[in-house]
Amino acid sequence: MKPNLRLRHEREMRGWSQARVAEAIGSSEKNVSRWERGVSSPQPYYRERLCQLFGKSARELGFVEEAGGGLQERETSPGQGRQERVLDPTMPPLPNEGRGLVGRETLLGELTAQLCAGRSLALCGLPGVGKTALAVTLAHDPRVLARFEAGVLWAGLGPRPNVLEHLRRWEQLLGVPPATGELSLEARARALRTAIGQRGFVLVIDDVWELEAALAFKIGGPRSVLIATTRFPRLALAIAGEGARTIHELESADGLALLAQWAPEVVAHDRRAALSLVEEVGGLPLALTLLGKYLQSQAHSGQPRRLQAALARLRSSHQRLHVSEMRGPLEQPPHLAWGTPLSLQSAIAVSDQQLDEQAREVLRALSVFPPKPNSFSEEAALAVAQAPPEALDALVDAGLLESSGAGRYLLHQTIADYASAHLRDPQAGERLVAYVTGLLERHGNDDAALELESRNIVAGLQYAFENGRHARFIRGVLAFAPFLRRRGFYDLARLYLQRAYQIAIWSSDAATQGRLLLGLGEVALRQGDLKAAGGYLREALVLVREGRLRREWRRVLRLLRYLAWRQGEVERAADYGRELAVLVTEEGGGDG
Repeated sequence: MKPNLRLRHEREMRGWSQARVAEAIGSSEKNVSRWERGVSSPQPYYRERLCQLFGKSARELGFVEEAGGGLQERETSPGQGRQERVLDPTMPPLPNEGRGLVGRETLLGELTAQLCAGRSLALCGLPGVGKTALAVTLAHDPRVLARFEAGVLWAGLGPRPNVLEHLRRWEQLLGVPPATGELSLEARARALRTAIGQRGFVLVIDDVWELEAALAFKIGGPRSVLIATTRFPRLALAIAGEGARTIHELESADGLALLAQWAPEVVAHDRRAALSLVEEVGGLPLALTLLGKYLQSQAHSGQPRRLQAALARLRSSHQRLHVSEMRGPLEQPPHLAWGTPLSLQSAIAVSDQQLDEQAREVLRALSVFPPKPNSFSEEAALAVAQAPPEALDALVDAGLLESSGAGRYLLHQTIADYASAHLRDPQAGERLVAYVTGLLERHGNDDAALELESRNIVAGLQYAFENGRHARFIRGVLAFAPFLRRRGFYDLARLYLQRAYQIAIWSSDAATQGRLLLGLGEVALRQGDLKAAGGYLREALVLVREGRLRREWRRVLRLLRYLAWRQGEVERAADYGRELAVLVTEEGGGDG
Protein backbone atom coordinates (compact mmCIF):
# COMPACT_ATOMS: atom_id res chain seq x y z
CA MET A 1 0.00 0.00 0.00
CA LYS A 2 1.09 3.58 -0.68
CA PRO A 3 1.33 6.20 2.10
CA ASN A 4 -1.94 8.02 2.64
CA LEU A 5 -0.74 11.56 1.98
CA ARG A 6 -4.26 12.98 1.89
CA LEU A 7 -5.06 11.88 5.43
CA ARG A 8 -1.75 13.25 6.70
CA HIS A 9 -2.28 16.54 4.82
CA GLU A 10 -5.75 17.10 6.33
CA ARG A 11 -4.40 16.43 9.82
CA GLU A 12 -1.35 18.67 9.46
CA MET A 13 -3.38 21.46 7.85
CA ARG A 14 -5.34 21.69 11.12
CA GLY A 15 -2.24 21.51 13.26
CA TRP A 16 -3.39 18.29 14.96
CA SER A 17 -1.10 15.57 16.24
CA GLN A 18 -1.70 11.90 15.52
CA ALA A 19 -2.49 11.43 19.20
CA ARG A 20 -5.18 14.11 19.05
CA VAL A 21 -6.85 12.47 16.05
CA ALA A 22 -6.69 9.08 17.75
CA GLU A 23 -8.32 10.44 20.90
CA ALA A 24 -11.12 12.06 18.89
CA ILE A 25 -12.11 8.85 17.12
CA GLY A 26 -11.41 6.43 19.97
CA SER A 27 -8.40 4.70 18.43
CA SER A 28 -4.66 4.75 19.12
CA GLU A 29 -1.82 6.96 17.92
CA LYS A 30 -0.12 3.85 16.56
CA ASN A 31 -3.11 3.07 14.34
CA VAL A 32 -3.25 6.60 12.94
CA SER A 33 0.46 6.39 12.15
CA ARG A 34 -0.04 3.05 10.35
CA TRP A 35 -2.93 4.47 8.29
CA GLU A 36 -0.88 7.49 7.20
CA ARG A 37 2.13 5.32 6.31
CA GLY A 38 -0.07 3.01 4.30
CA VAL A 39 0.75 0.01 6.47
CA SER A 40 -2.93 -0.64 6.99
CA SER A 41 -6.33 0.88 6.28
CA PRO A 42 -8.92 1.79 8.94
CA GLN A 43 -11.91 -0.44 9.48
CA PRO A 44 -15.29 0.95 8.29
CA TYR A 45 -16.15 2.21 11.79
CA TYR A 46 -12.97 4.27 12.12
CA ARG A 47 -13.19 5.37 8.48
CA GLU A 48 -16.63 6.84 9.18
CA ARG A 49 -15.36 8.54 12.35
CA LEU A 50 -12.47 10.07 10.40
CA CYS A 51 -14.83 11.34 7.71
CA GLN A 52 -16.97 12.96 10.39
CA LEU A 53 -13.95 14.44 12.15
CA PHE A 54 -12.43 16.04 9.06
CA GLY A 55 -15.68 16.79 7.26
CA LYS A 56 -14.38 14.99 4.19
CA SER A 57 -15.44 12.04 2.08
CA ALA A 58 -13.63 8.71 2.03
CA ARG A 59 -12.19 9.63 -1.38
CA GLU A 60 -10.95 12.99 -0.12
CA LEU A 61 -9.21 11.26 2.79
CA GLY A 62 -7.48 8.83 0.46
CA PHE A 63 -9.47 5.75 1.44
CA VAL A 64 -10.84 5.16 -2.11
CA GLU A 65 -8.59 4.73 -5.12
CA GLU A 66 -9.23 7.02 -8.11
CA ALA A 67 -9.98 4.06 -10.32
CA GLY A 68 -12.27 2.50 -7.81
CA GLY A 69 -15.50 4.23 -8.73
CA GLY A 70 -17.44 7.24 -7.70
CA LEU A 71 -17.92 7.04 -3.95
CA GLN A 72 -18.82 10.62 -3.07
CA GLU A 73 -20.34 10.46 0.38
CA ARG A 74 -20.36 13.58 2.52
CA GLU A 75 -21.27 14.24 6.10
CA THR A 76 -25.01 14.83 6.27
CA SER A 77 -26.79 17.55 8.22
CA PRO A 78 -30.49 17.13 9.00
CA GLY A 79 -32.59 18.69 6.29
CA GLN A 80 -29.61 19.98 4.31
CA GLY A 81 -28.63 17.08 2.12
CA ARG A 82 -25.00 16.08 1.77
CA GLN A 83 -22.72 19.10 2.13
CA GLU A 84 -19.04 19.58 2.81
CA ARG A 85 -17.74 21.06 6.03
CA VAL A 86 -16.66 24.69 5.78
CA LEU A 87 -13.40 25.68 7.46
CA ASP A 88 -12.82 29.40 7.00
CA PRO A 89 -9.39 29.87 5.36
CA THR A 90 -8.89 33.18 7.22
CA MET A 91 -8.95 31.40 10.59
CA PRO A 92 -5.51 31.75 12.24
CA PRO A 93 -3.39 28.63 12.66
CA LEU A 94 -3.19 26.93 16.01
CA PRO A 95 -1.22 29.02 18.52
CA ASN A 96 2.07 28.05 20.09
CA GLU A 97 2.99 26.13 16.93
CA GLY A 98 0.29 23.58 17.64
CA ARG A 99 1.79 22.44 20.96
CA GLY A 100 -1.29 23.30 22.96
CA LEU A 101 -1.98 26.13 25.37
CA VAL A 102 -0.03 26.04 28.62
CA GLY A 103 -2.07 26.32 31.78
CA ARG A 104 -5.42 26.38 30.01
CA GLU A 105 -6.39 22.71 30.15
CA THR A 106 -9.15 23.07 32.74
CA LEU A 107 -10.47 26.25 31.14
CA LEU A 108 -10.53 24.67 27.68
CA GLY A 109 -12.49 21.73 29.05
CA GLU A 110 -15.08 24.07 30.55
CA LEU A 111 -15.36 26.16 27.39
CA THR A 112 -15.62 23.10 25.18
CA ALA A 113 -18.41 21.72 27.36
CA GLN A 114 -20.22 25.07 27.16
CA LEU A 115 -20.04 25.08 23.36
CA CYS A 116 -21.02 21.43 22.99
CA ALA A 117 -24.05 22.16 25.16
CA GLY A 118 -25.09 24.66 22.51
CA ARG A 119 -24.27 27.79 24.55
CA SER A 120 -22.42 30.67 22.91
CA LEU A 121 -19.56 32.35 24.73
CA ALA A 122 -17.66 35.64 24.80
CA LEU A 123 -14.08 35.78 26.07
CA CYS A 124 -12.87 39.06 27.56
CA GLY A 125 -9.66 40.12 29.22
CA LEU A 126 -6.49 42.18 29.02
CA PRO A 127 -4.62 42.75 25.74
CA GLY A 128 -2.35 39.75 25.27
CA VAL A 129 -4.07 37.46 27.78
CA GLY A 130 -4.75 34.84 25.08
CA LYS A 131 -8.39 35.31 24.08
CA THR A 132 -7.77 34.74 20.37
CA ALA A 133 -5.52 31.76 21.11
CA LEU A 134 -8.36 30.16 23.07
CA ALA A 135 -10.87 30.85 20.30
CA VAL A 136 -8.59 29.31 17.66
CA THR A 137 -7.95 26.27 19.83
CA LEU A 138 -11.67 25.78 20.41
CA ALA A 139 -12.41 26.14 16.71
CA HIS A 140 -9.87 23.38 15.92
CA ASP A 141 -10.92 21.08 18.76
CA PRO A 142 -12.06 17.68 17.41
CA ARG A 143 -14.91 17.52 19.94
CA VAL A 144 -16.22 20.90 18.84
CA LEU A 145 -15.87 20.02 15.15
CA ALA A 146 -17.64 16.73 15.71
CA ARG A 147 -20.49 18.54 17.48
CA PHE A 148 -20.79 21.33 14.89
CA GLU A 149 -20.45 19.32 11.73
CA ALA A 150 -20.98 22.18 9.25
CA GLY A 151 -17.70 23.88 10.16
CA VAL A 152 -16.27 27.20 11.28
CA LEU A 153 -16.74 30.75 9.99
CA TRP A 154 -14.24 33.33 11.22
CA ALA A 155 -14.18 37.15 11.20
CA GLY A 156 -11.39 39.26 12.69
CA LEU A 157 -12.92 42.65 13.42
CA GLY A 158 -10.70 45.15 15.28
CA PRO A 159 -11.49 48.82 16.03
CA ARG A 160 -12.61 49.70 12.48
CA PRO A 161 -14.09 46.53 10.98
CA ASN A 162 -15.33 46.21 7.42
CA VAL A 163 -18.47 44.29 8.36
CA LEU A 164 -19.83 44.04 4.79
CA GLU A 165 -16.58 42.57 3.50
CA HIS A 166 -16.68 39.80 6.10
CA LEU A 167 -20.34 39.06 5.40
CA ARG A 168 -19.66 38.87 1.62
CA ARG A 169 -16.84 36.40 2.25
CA TRP A 170 -19.11 34.26 4.43
CA GLU A 171 -21.68 34.30 1.61
CA GLN A 172 -19.08 32.92 -0.78
CA LEU A 173 -18.04 30.21 1.65
CA LEU A 174 -21.68 29.17 2.12
CA GLY A 175 -22.48 29.28 -1.58
CA VAL A 176 -25.00 32.11 -1.35
CA PRO A 177 -25.75 33.25 -4.97
CA PRO A 178 -24.40 36.74 -5.75
CA ALA A 179 -27.02 39.48 -5.47
CA THR A 180 -27.98 41.44 -8.56
CA GLY A 181 -27.59 44.72 -6.64
CA GLU A 182 -26.03 45.97 -3.45
CA LEU A 183 -27.76 44.43 -0.44
CA SER A 184 -28.28 46.12 2.88
CA LEU A 185 -26.61 44.76 5.98
CA GLU A 186 -29.96 43.43 7.16
CA ALA A 187 -30.61 41.67 3.85
CA ARG A 188 -27.18 40.03 3.87
CA ALA A 189 -27.65 38.85 7.45
CA ARG A 190 -31.02 37.36 6.52
CA ALA A 191 -29.54 35.57 3.47
CA LEU A 192 -26.73 34.12 5.58
CA ARG A 193 -29.16 32.98 8.25
CA THR A 194 -31.15 31.16 5.57
CA ALA A 195 -28.01 29.54 4.15
CA ILE A 196 -26.94 28.32 7.60
CA GLY A 197 -30.39 27.02 8.40
CA GLN A 198 -30.34 23.95 10.60
CA ARG A 199 -26.66 23.22 10.10
CA GLY A 200 -24.32 23.34 13.06
CA PHE A 201 -21.71 26.07 12.64
CA VAL A 202 -19.21 27.70 14.98
CA LEU A 203 -19.25 31.42 14.20
CA VAL A 204 -16.21 33.26 15.56
CA ILE A 205 -15.92 37.05 15.77
CA ASP A 206 -12.47 37.93 17.03
CA ASP A 207 -11.37 41.23 18.59
CA VAL A 208 -14.74 42.95 18.97
CA TRP A 209 -14.66 46.69 19.73
CA GLU A 210 -18.22 47.71 18.90
CA LEU A 211 -21.49 46.01 19.84
CA GLU A 212 -23.16 47.04 16.59
CA ALA A 213 -20.48 45.26 14.56
CA ALA A 214 -20.76 42.13 16.72
CA LEU A 215 -24.55 41.93 16.38
CA ALA A 216 -24.22 41.85 12.59
CA PHE A 217 -22.67 38.38 12.93
CA LYS A 218 -25.27 36.85 15.25
CA ILE A 219 -26.84 35.00 12.34
CA GLY A 220 -26.49 31.36 13.36
CA GLY A 221 -29.45 29.02 13.46
CA PRO A 222 -30.61 26.93 16.41
CA ARG A 223 -27.78 24.41 15.95
CA SER A 224 -24.98 26.99 15.72
CA VAL A 225 -22.96 28.76 18.41
CA LEU A 226 -21.05 32.01 18.56
CA ILE A 227 -17.57 32.63 20.01
CA ALA A 228 -16.62 36.27 20.52
CA THR A 229 -13.40 37.74 21.88
CA THR A 230 -13.12 41.28 23.20
CA ARG A 231 -11.13 43.45 25.55
CA PHE A 232 -14.30 44.97 26.98
CA PRO A 233 -16.25 43.21 29.74
CA ARG A 234 -19.43 45.14 28.96
CA LEU A 235 -19.35 43.94 25.33
CA ALA A 236 -18.84 40.33 26.44
CA LEU A 237 -21.93 40.58 28.63
CA ALA A 238 -23.95 42.22 25.88
CA ILE A 239 -22.99 39.54 23.35
CA ALA A 240 -23.23 36.36 25.42
CA GLY A 241 -24.87 37.24 28.74
CA GLU A 242 -24.15 34.41 31.17
CA GLY A 243 -21.81 32.94 28.57
CA ALA A 244 -19.29 35.77 29.10
CA ARG A 245 -15.98 34.59 30.58
CA THR A 246 -13.09 36.70 31.86
CA ILE A 247 -9.72 35.22 30.92
CA HIS A 248 -7.00 35.72 33.52
CA GLU A 249 -3.22 35.66 33.32
CA LEU A 250 -1.18 32.52 33.94
CA GLU A 251 -0.07 31.45 37.38
CA SER A 252 3.69 31.58 37.96
CA ALA A 253 4.27 27.86 37.37
CA ASP A 254 2.34 27.89 34.09
CA GLY A 255 4.03 31.10 33.01
CA LEU A 256 7.39 29.46 33.64
CA ALA A 257 6.32 26.45 31.58
CA LEU A 258 5.30 28.70 28.68
CA LEU A 259 8.60 30.56 28.81
CA ALA A 260 10.39 27.19 28.86
CA GLN A 261 8.72 26.18 25.59
CA TRP A 262 10.47 29.05 23.82
CA ALA A 263 13.61 29.51 25.91
CA PRO A 264 14.36 26.25 27.73
CA GLU A 265 17.97 27.31 28.27
CA VAL A 266 16.92 30.20 30.49
CA VAL A 267 14.70 28.09 32.71
CA ALA A 268 17.24 25.28 32.89
CA HIS A 269 20.25 27.41 33.76
CA ASP A 270 18.75 30.40 35.61
CA ARG A 271 15.36 29.43 36.97
CA ARG A 272 15.30 32.34 39.39
CA ALA A 273 15.83 34.90 36.60
CA ALA A 274 13.18 33.18 34.50
CA LEU A 275 10.64 33.22 37.33
CA SER A 276 11.43 36.88 37.98
CA LEU A 277 10.70 37.61 34.31
CA VAL A 278 7.35 35.80 34.56
CA GLU A 279 6.44 37.93 37.56
CA GLU A 280 7.61 41.15 35.93
CA VAL A 281 5.12 40.67 33.08
CA GLY A 282 2.38 39.44 35.40
CA GLY A 283 2.04 36.04 33.70
CA LEU A 284 0.69 37.59 30.48
CA PRO A 285 0.89 34.95 27.70
CA LEU A 286 1.67 37.40 24.88
CA ALA A 287 4.51 38.93 26.89
CA LEU A 288 5.98 35.53 27.74
CA THR A 289 5.75 34.39 24.13
CA LEU A 290 7.45 37.52 22.77
CA LEU A 291 10.15 37.51 25.44
CA GLY A 292 10.66 33.76 25.08
CA LYS A 293 11.20 34.06 21.32
CA TYR A 294 13.60 36.95 21.89
CA LEU A 295 15.61 34.92 24.40
CA GLN A 296 15.56 31.96 22.04
CA SER A 297 17.12 34.14 19.34
CA GLN A 298 19.84 35.20 21.76
CA ALA A 299 20.55 31.67 22.98
CA HIS A 300 21.15 30.08 19.58
CA SER A 301 24.87 30.95 19.66
CA GLY A 302 25.33 28.82 22.77
CA GLN A 303 27.15 31.65 24.56
CA PRO A 304 25.94 32.11 28.17
CA ARG A 305 27.28 35.66 28.15
CA ARG A 306 24.87 36.65 25.40
CA LEU A 307 21.91 35.09 27.16
CA GLN A 308 22.76 36.80 30.45
CA ALA A 309 23.02 40.14 28.66
CA ALA A 310 19.58 39.57 27.12
CA LEU A 311 18.09 38.79 30.53
CA ALA A 312 19.66 41.94 31.93
CA ARG A 313 18.09 44.03 29.15
CA LEU A 314 14.68 42.55 29.88
CA ARG A 315 14.81 43.78 33.47
CA SER A 316 13.97 47.16 31.94
CA SER A 317 10.23 47.68 31.48
CA HIS A 318 11.00 49.82 28.40
CA GLN A 319 12.79 46.91 26.77
CA ARG A 320 10.01 44.47 27.63
CA LEU A 321 7.39 46.76 26.13
CA HIS A 322 9.24 47.06 22.82
CA VAL A 323 10.31 43.46 22.17
CA SER A 324 8.42 42.68 18.96
CA GLU A 325 7.93 40.23 16.14
CA MET A 326 6.49 40.35 12.64
CA ARG A 327 3.58 38.02 12.01
CA GLY A 328 2.08 36.54 8.86
CA PRO A 329 -1.22 37.82 7.45
CA LEU A 330 -3.28 35.08 9.10
CA GLU A 331 -1.59 35.60 12.49
CA GLN A 332 -1.69 39.41 12.53
CA PRO A 333 -4.22 40.66 15.11
CA PRO A 334 -7.13 42.58 13.55
CA HIS A 335 -6.31 45.67 15.61
CA LEU A 336 -2.89 46.06 13.97
CA ALA A 337 -2.33 47.20 10.40
CA TRP A 338 -0.50 44.72 8.16
CA GLY A 339 3.24 45.23 8.54
CA THR A 340 3.05 46.63 12.07
CA PRO A 341 5.23 44.57 14.45
CA LEU A 342 3.38 43.01 17.37
CA SER A 343 4.67 44.08 20.79
CA LEU A 344 3.24 44.82 24.21
CA GLN A 345 3.57 48.49 23.33
CA SER A 346 1.54 48.18 20.11
CA ALA A 347 -1.06 45.85 21.67
CA ILE A 348 -1.80 48.21 24.57
CA ALA A 349 -1.50 51.41 22.53
CA VAL A 350 -4.57 50.50 20.48
CA SER A 351 -6.72 50.53 23.62
CA ASP A 352 -5.01 53.67 24.89
CA GLN A 353 -5.80 55.51 21.65
CA GLN A 354 -9.50 54.80 22.02
CA LEU A 355 -9.67 56.62 25.39
CA ASP A 356 -10.63 60.24 25.73
CA GLU A 357 -7.95 62.63 26.98
CA GLN A 358 -9.14 62.58 30.60
CA ALA A 359 -9.20 58.77 30.86
CA ARG A 360 -5.79 58.59 29.19
CA GLU A 361 -4.24 60.95 31.73
CA VAL A 362 -5.90 59.11 34.61
CA LEU A 363 -4.42 55.81 33.40
CA ARG A 364 -0.96 57.34 33.36
CA ALA A 365 -1.40 58.82 36.83
CA LEU A 366 -2.49 55.48 38.28
CA SER A 367 0.85 53.98 37.27
CA VAL A 368 2.38 55.50 40.42
CA PHE A 369 0.60 52.78 42.42
CA PRO A 370 2.31 49.38 42.70
CA PRO A 371 0.79 46.96 40.14
CA LYS A 372 -1.28 43.84 40.62
CA PRO A 373 -1.57 41.92 42.94
CA ASN A 374 -1.52 45.19 44.90
CA SER A 375 -4.81 47.03 44.94
CA PHE A 376 -5.67 50.64 45.71
CA SER A 377 -8.82 52.33 46.88
CA GLU A 378 -11.09 54.52 44.81
CA GLU A 379 -10.38 57.34 47.27
CA ALA A 380 -6.64 57.00 46.63
CA ALA A 381 -7.11 56.75 42.87
CA LEU A 382 -9.21 59.90 42.70
CA ALA A 383 -6.82 61.80 44.97
CA VAL A 384 -3.84 60.90 42.78
CA ALA A 385 -5.58 61.31 39.41
CA GLN A 386 -7.55 64.44 40.36
CA ALA A 387 -10.49 63.20 38.28
CA PRO A 388 -14.13 62.19 38.80
CA PRO A 389 -15.15 58.55 39.39
CA GLU A 390 -16.49 58.32 35.84
CA ALA A 391 -12.91 58.35 34.56
CA LEU A 392 -12.23 55.13 36.49
CA ASP A 393 -15.41 53.65 35.05
CA ALA A 394 -14.14 54.44 31.55
CA LEU A 395 -10.88 52.57 32.23
CA VAL A 396 -12.73 49.56 33.63
CA ASP A 397 -15.03 49.52 30.59
CA ALA A 398 -11.96 49.72 28.34
CA GLY A 399 -10.52 46.60 29.99
CA LEU A 400 -7.41 48.45 31.22
CA LEU A 401 -8.32 48.73 34.91
CA GLU A 402 -9.68 45.81 36.95
CA SER A 403 -12.11 45.93 39.84
CA SER A 404 -11.02 44.23 43.06
CA GLY A 405 -14.05 44.26 45.29
CA ALA A 406 -16.09 47.24 46.40
CA GLY A 407 -14.19 50.48 45.98
CA ARG A 408 -10.83 48.92 45.04
CA TYR A 409 -8.92 48.50 41.79
CA LEU A 410 -5.98 46.63 40.24
CA LEU A 411 -3.60 47.66 37.45
CA HIS A 412 -1.81 44.84 35.63
CA GLN A 413 1.98 45.02 35.50
CA THR A 414 2.23 45.46 31.71
CA ILE A 415 -0.50 48.13 31.68
CA ALA A 416 1.28 49.91 34.53
CA ASP A 417 4.60 49.75 32.64
CA TYR A 418 2.97 51.21 29.53
CA ALA A 419 1.21 53.96 31.49
CA SER A 420 4.37 54.82 33.44
CA ALA A 421 6.36 55.12 30.21
CA HIS A 422 3.89 57.76 29.00
CA LEU A 423 3.44 59.61 32.32
CA ARG A 424 4.26 63.29 31.93
CA ASP A 425 2.65 64.71 35.08
CA PRO A 426 5.23 64.90 37.91
CA GLN A 427 2.48 65.94 40.30
CA ALA A 428 0.98 62.44 40.26
CA GLY A 429 3.80 61.17 42.46
CA GLU A 430 3.50 64.24 44.67
CA ARG A 431 -0.20 63.57 45.15
CA LEU A 432 0.52 59.95 46.08
CA VAL A 433 2.95 61.16 48.77
CA ALA A 434 0.40 63.64 50.09
CA TYR A 435 -2.30 60.99 50.16
CA VAL A 436 -0.28 58.34 52.02
CA THR A 437 1.12 60.76 54.60
CA GLY A 438 -2.39 62.03 55.27
CA LEU A 439 -3.66 58.44 55.50
CA LEU A 440 -0.92 57.56 57.99
CA GLU A 441 -1.66 60.53 60.19
CA ARG A 442 -5.41 59.88 60.14
CA HIS A 443 -5.28 56.10 60.62
CA GLY A 444 -1.93 55.51 62.32
CA ASN A 445 -3.47 53.17 64.90
CA ASP A 446 -5.75 51.29 62.49
CA ASP A 447 -3.61 48.30 61.60
CA ALA A 448 -6.23 46.77 59.30
CA ALA A 449 -6.43 49.95 57.19
CA LEU A 450 -2.66 50.32 57.04
CA GLU A 451 -2.19 46.65 56.16
CA LEU A 452 -4.55 47.04 53.19
CA GLU A 453 -2.65 50.09 51.94
CA SER A 454 0.85 49.06 53.01
CA ARG A 455 2.30 48.64 49.50
CA ASN A 456 0.88 51.98 48.41
CA ILE A 457 2.35 53.61 51.53
CA VAL A 458 5.76 52.12 50.77
CA ALA A 459 5.51 53.40 47.18
CA GLY A 460 4.64 56.88 48.41
CA LEU A 461 7.49 56.96 50.91
CA GLN A 462 9.92 55.68 48.28
CA TYR A 463 8.86 58.44 45.89
CA ALA A 464 9.27 61.07 48.61
CA PHE A 465 12.75 59.79 49.52
CA GLU A 466 14.00 59.54 45.92
CA ASN A 467 12.62 62.94 44.92
CA GLY A 468 13.80 64.97 47.88
CA ARG A 469 10.45 65.49 49.58
CA HIS A 470 12.19 65.32 52.94
CA ALA A 471 9.57 66.84 55.22
CA ARG A 472 6.81 64.55 53.93
CA PHE A 473 9.14 61.55 54.04
CA ILE A 474 9.98 62.16 57.69
CA ARG A 475 6.33 62.73 58.62
CA GLY A 476 5.35 59.53 56.86
CA VAL A 477 8.12 57.48 58.48
CA LEU A 478 7.25 58.68 61.98
CA ALA A 479 3.61 57.66 61.40
CA PHE A 480 4.40 54.36 59.64
CA ALA A 481 7.20 53.02 61.84
CA PRO A 482 4.94 52.09 64.80
CA PHE A 483 2.79 49.96 62.46
CA LEU A 484 5.86 48.24 61.03
CA ARG A 485 7.13 47.60 64.53
CA ARG A 486 3.80 46.17 65.69
CA ARG A 487 3.70 43.85 62.68
CA GLY A 488 7.27 42.67 63.12
CA PHE A 489 8.74 44.34 60.02
CA TYR A 490 11.76 45.46 62.00
CA ASP A 491 14.29 45.64 59.18
CA LEU A 492 12.03 47.84 57.06
CA ALA A 493 11.20 50.08 60.01
CA ARG A 494 14.88 50.45 60.87
CA LEU A 495 15.77 51.26 57.25
CA TYR A 496 13.17 54.01 56.98
CA LEU A 497 14.02 55.48 60.38
CA GLN A 498 17.73 55.54 59.56
CA ARG A 499 17.06 57.27 56.24
CA ALA A 500 14.82 59.82 57.93
CA TYR A 501 17.37 60.45 60.70
CA GLN A 502 20.19 61.00 58.18
CA ILE A 503 18.01 63.66 56.56
CA ALA A 504 16.97 65.20 59.89
CA ILE A 505 20.51 65.67 61.26
CA TRP A 506 21.14 68.27 58.55
CA SER A 507 18.34 70.36 59.98
CA SER A 508 18.09 72.18 63.30
CA ASP A 509 14.92 70.28 64.23
CA ALA A 510 16.11 68.58 67.41
CA ALA A 511 12.59 67.44 68.28
CA THR A 512 12.26 65.45 65.07
CA GLN A 513 15.72 63.96 65.57
CA GLY A 514 14.71 62.88 69.06
CA ARG A 515 11.53 61.20 67.85
CA LEU A 516 13.42 59.33 65.13
CA LEU A 517 16.10 58.17 67.57
CA LEU A 518 13.37 56.96 69.91
CA GLY A 519 11.89 54.96 67.04
CA LEU A 520 15.29 53.47 66.19
CA GLY A 521 15.84 52.54 69.83
CA GLU A 522 12.47 50.80 70.05
CA VAL A 523 13.14 48.76 66.89
CA ALA A 524 16.67 47.82 67.96
CA LEU A 525 15.32 46.69 71.32
CA ARG A 526 12.73 44.50 69.61
CA GLN A 527 15.48 42.99 67.48
CA GLY A 528 17.54 42.17 70.57
CA ASP A 529 20.31 44.60 69.59
CA LEU A 530 20.71 46.00 73.12
CA LYS A 531 23.94 47.89 72.45
CA ALA A 532 22.47 49.83 69.51
CA ALA A 533 19.22 50.35 71.39
CA GLY A 534 21.07 51.93 74.31
CA GLY A 535 23.00 54.28 72.03
CA TYR A 536 19.89 55.45 70.19
CA LEU A 537 17.84 55.93 73.37
CA ARG A 538 20.52 57.85 75.29
CA GLU A 539 20.91 60.26 72.35
CA ALA A 540 17.13 60.57 72.16
CA LEU A 541 16.95 61.36 75.89
CA VAL A 542 19.22 64.38 75.50
CA LEU A 543 17.12 65.77 72.63
CA VAL A 544 13.67 65.20 74.13
CA ARG A 545 14.83 66.75 77.44
CA GLU A 546 16.00 69.83 75.58
CA GLY A 547 12.79 70.02 73.58
CA ARG A 548 10.61 69.35 76.65
CA LEU A 549 8.78 66.62 74.67
CA ARG A 550 7.19 65.10 77.75
CA ARG A 551 5.42 62.17 76.07
CA GLU A 552 8.59 61.06 74.25
CA TRP A 553 10.63 61.85 77.37
CA ARG A 554 8.54 59.46 79.46
CA ARG A 555 8.71 56.79 76.76
CA VAL A 556 12.51 57.02 76.50
CA LEU A 557 12.91 56.78 80.27
CA ARG A 558 10.72 53.68 80.48
CA LEU A 559 12.74 51.99 77.74
CA LEU A 560 16.10 52.97 79.24
CA ARG A 561 14.97 51.72 82.68
CA TYR A 562 13.96 48.38 81.12
CA LEU A 563 17.23 48.19 79.17
CA ALA A 564 19.34 48.91 82.27
CA TRP A 565 17.44 46.27 84.20
CA ARG A 566 18.03 43.76 81.35
CA GLN A 567 21.75 44.52 81.46
CA GLY A 568 21.96 44.21 85.27
CA GLU A 569 22.58 47.94 85.87
CA VAL A 570 20.33 48.24 88.89
CA GLU A 571 21.42 51.73 90.03
CA ARG A 572 21.06 53.19 86.54
CA ALA A 573 17.62 51.62 86.23
CA ALA A 574 16.67 53.25 89.55
CA ASP A 575 17.92 56.66 88.36
CA TYR A 576 15.75 56.43 85.23
CA GLY A 577 12.83 55.35 87.40
CA ARG A 578 13.18 58.37 89.71
CA GLU A 579 13.35 60.80 86.78
CA LEU A 580 10.27 59.17 85.30
CA ALA A 581 8.39 59.49 88.62
CA VAL A 582 9.11 63.19 88.73
CA LEU A 583 7.76 63.65 85.21
CA VAL A 584 4.61 61.69 85.95
CA THR A 585 3.77 63.63 89.10
CA GLU A 586 4.93 67.03 87.93
CA GLU A 587 2.27 69.57 87.31
CA GLY A 588 1.76 70.54 83.67
CA GLY A 589 3.22 67.26 82.47
CA GLY A 590 1.75 67.53 78.97
CA ASP A 591 3.58 67.04 75.73
CA GLY A 592 5.34 70.37 75.98
